[in-house]
Amino acid sequence: MTSRSPIERPLPNSLEAEHDVLGAILLDVAGTAEALRRLNPGHFFNPSHATIFRRMKEQAEDGKCVDLVSLNDSLRAHGELEKIPNGSAFVGALVDGIPRICRILRWVEIIEQKALLRKHVTTADTICELALSANGNAPEVLQEIAILSSHLREEVAQKRILTFLQGPELAKLTTEKVDWIVRPFLAKGSITELGAKVKMGKTTWMLHFVRAVLDGSDFMGEPTSKTPVIYLTEQPPVSFRQAMEHANLTDRTDFLVLLHSEVRGMKWPDIAGEAIAKCKSVGAGVLIVDTLSQFAGLVGDSENNSGDALAAMQPLQHAAADGIAVGLSRHERKSGGDVGDSGRGSSAFAGAVDIILSLRRPQGHSRKTVRVLQALSRFSDTPPELLIELTPQGYVSLGEPNDAALKDTRDSILATAPKTEAEAATQKELMEAAQAPSRRTVQRAVEELHRERMLGRIGKGKKGDPFRYFLSEIRLCATSYIGEQKETILDPPGWAGGEGESK
Repeated sequence: MTSRSPIERPLPNSLEAEHDVLGAILLDVAGTAEALRRLNPGHFFNPSHATIFRRMKEQAEDGKCVDLVSLNDSLRAHGELEKIPNGSAFVGALVDGIPRICRILRWVEIIEQKALLRKHVTTADTICELALSANGNAPEVLQEIAILSSHLREEVAQKRILTFLQGPELAKLTTEKVDWIVRPFLAKGSITELGAKVKMGKTTWMLHFVRAVLDGSDFMGEPTSKTPVIYLTEQPPVSFRQAMEHANLTDRTDFLVLLHSEVRGMKWPDIAGEAIAKCKSVGAGVLIVDTLSQFAGLVGDSENNSGDALAAMQPLQHAAADGIAVGLSRHERKSGGDVGDSGRGSSAFAGAVDIILSLRRPQGHSRKTVRVLQALSRFSDTPPELLIELTPQGYVSLGEPNDAALKDTRDSILATAPKTEAEAATQKELMEAAQAPSRRTVQRAVEELHRERMLGRIGKGKKGDPFRYFLSEIRLCATSYIGEQKETILDPPGWAGGEGESK
């Protein structure tokens, strides 16, 4: 190579950003003062734009209002208006299409970046010329190139333009409506952590909501958004297959699983990077890591170290920034605790997620399939507590624990209460017979049932003569009627089809 061809491509520029910034300044939108402070005429590629901005900046620094009339007068006074193509028409067209609420500082950033790129092109071109024209003075040329190169490296490393968004600008970038994947537990572009003690059912719960997401069907009575799912599991294939079978996932090609045995020896950022890339390649909107500590290699005291915790969360935060809904599971400490601080290890984990869920057994007597799902969330849609149950059809919501406990207590009292006034039982006796979780719940249930005339009451409610309760005639009649009509009500003639179906 004996000669160098001149650069024929146009230098970096954005005439659109230059036009829009000038128009926004004329409209005096929010951010105009900072735009005038940050830019100078040399930032503009178009000579006419540079001339106009020079006069704008001059007017602003003199404390004058920058508008179309005063700008035209200033350009005309300096003999510059006639040098601009189409003169006043060109200046007047700057405000066309510029909304009152706009991202002027984003346009400023684009102009700054393009100007910096042009400067680097010039520096690189100078270095090229020096290297090609060196003849007998190579040491001096190399020293000059080294100086220019060092300036270039320093500027590239240090120059980072940060965009500070105003309230209206940020509001415009987002929507009021949360883009839920699994409402109200997992949202697009957010991170949800599920914590529980060992063998409490974390994986079972997550796989059931995965199935709902793959189908786009409701989960616990709430809607989901259909999307493929990438799932990282610490479990060996044998046990995870059983969990998949329970959730009816063994036939799903849109459910992609990465076993922990496949990533031994790999660093967590590389594992997460591969998982995120897979999400993008197959269009998966959900990434599940079960459990984070296992995949991130957090062993011993590293789980308690906030620096290690934040480093483990960082790849998942990048995934959320790309619009992926991220779910992760962690084990709770043996001592438990409130939602938000019960997770094993550093509290930095909780600070880096958007929704914290905790799966626990309910207090008092309850079925083995029932769990309490507690939550701490940045979203108002997420309820603080739900009573849930695993049924053959999947998980169902039983409502808030207090409401569910009250309903169960009412049903138990009606099933065990005496049928005659002579056998009437005290509130304490009703509580023991119904195996109710608390005296307060029994009191509420009894008061409601008496008010609804389902329970009769005798006694004066004082020492020596407490209130005693029994099933009222209304309740007994209803029970008798239901018993007699149950077969007809539940299985009327022809229900399988034909004439009976319309009845």
